[in-house]
Amino acid sequence: METGFGRRCSRAAEHGDHFYPWSKGGSTSLRNFVAACSRCNRAKGARIPSPEQQMRLERRRRTYVPLDAAVAVGERQPLP
Repeated sequence: METGFGRRCSRAAEHGDHFYPWSKGGSTSLRNFVAACSRCNRAKGARIPSPEQQMRLERRRRTYVPLDAAVAVGERQPLP
């Protein structure tokens, strides 16, 4: 994550981040979890990822998640 949603960052992950922001209905679950360095996590803020950004992360997850496991990212809860 370079500046939030850009290309993949090479720095070590220091934060666990909600892919869909918690403040906008994102759930606290492994499916909605991404690891990020502190700079990228702060740059992302509470922005909601575009469908293209979600597909990029899902493609990336396929490289390190077992073939029979779910790779989908994001999970939302209904907002009040």
